[in-house]
Amino acid sequence: MKIHGICLVKNEADVLAHSIAEARAWCDRIYIYDNGSTDETWEIAQSLGDERVMPWRSEARPFRDGLRAEVFNEFRSRARPGDWWCRLDADEFYVSDPAAFLARVPRAFHTVWGLPVEYHLTEGDLSTIDFSRPVETVLPQIRHYQVTNSEPRFFRYRERLKWTAEQSWPRHMGPVHRERIFYRHYKYRSPRQVQRRLETRSEATASGYLHFGHAADKGWRGKIVDAGDLQRDDGSGTFVFDESSLPRHRSATHELIKRILHRVGIWP
Repeated sequence: MKIHGICLVKNEADVLAHSIAEARAWCDRIYIYDNGSTDETWEIAQSLGDERVMPWRSEARPFRDGLRAEVFNEFRSRARPGDWWCRLDADEFYVSDPAAFLARVPRAFHTVWGLPVEYHLTEGDLSTIDFSRPVETVLPQIRHYQVTNSEPRFFRYRERLKWTAEQSWPRHMGPVHRERIFYRHYKYRSPRQVQRRLETRSEATASGYLHFGHAADKGWRGKIVDAGDLQRDDGSGTFVFDESSLPRHRSATHELIKRILHRVGIWP
């Protein structure tokens, strides 16, 4: 079993090298597609290239999630049935080893959802953290979080899978494993980075992408959160959240139907 990571990036120069270094511990192949960065992201990606990390393309195009389909279709010949593909975002870091987690997923299940632990900057962080330090020293100091979302992160490869540029994920990805995997999501890492993130997503919205509503703020201060509204990471690896508030990742009836259709070969 190998794991193939699709890393679609734009203006992630502060975190990319650290993210790829962490992912190397469990990801066998990493394919980087730079969507027209205006910072040093692409140069950093190129410096990381080797037999496991491939800086594939740098091209400024209107953003859409389906750009990952181009990476998948370019490199799918490197995968074998039973391998896993991962949406590997540069600002996400897994709490436990994904390779060990995926090795335990029964063959009947083809999709794994993630639970993002979303970290936010607080007023206290602004006065205590030196954001000029390397990102690997800054991130552990950002401790306040919330868990309010859940979405797919891995799918098991099959040769009949089809993924087009109009789709965020392959068609008929397959039955969803009941257990989800935690990852830390640091989309807000410093005032300067937050401002650039907002500007990058504003550009994507202007070009027609409609799913960056959370980036409507024009200035970074709009993303500073009251610590009292968040949980604090105590370093134990245990997170506090309301399961009932999360998107429902499995429906018993729906999953049974999917398992039957995949088992008899109607779906891939």
